[in-house]
Amino acid sequence: MEKKAAVKSEAPAKKAPAKAKITDAAVPKAYVIIDHPSEGETVSGLHYAIRIGASDGETVEISFDGDEWQPCRSSAGYWWFDWGYFTQGSHKIEARLRNGDKTVKKSPVRKVTVI
Repeated sequence: MEKKAAVKSEAPAKKAPAKAKITDAAVPKAYVIIDHPSEGETVSGLHYAIRIGASDGETVEISFDGDEWQPCRSSAGYWWFDWGYFTQGSHKIEARLRNGDKTVKKSPVRKVTVI
């Protein structure tokens, strides 16, 4: 009886994992959003601290019912506006982010009711 020699097959060589590529898509885009109050929220009292989330920028400003823009303050990773002495009724709040190159990004309008 004839014996056959055992043939060892070699496993295919493993490829090194692909290196991550840094592209423009990896750079975060500018954003600004009003975190609080939430859409449709009813607000009462004499003071409300409006919290705004935004990407890095020079300033964030806020406007009520389309009136003039007012500066917000930065603290604890957010932008804040201390809203006081507001009038009863429905209000539309909008925030905007201004960058050093003068570009502006606006938030969606947030509708709230003051009682």
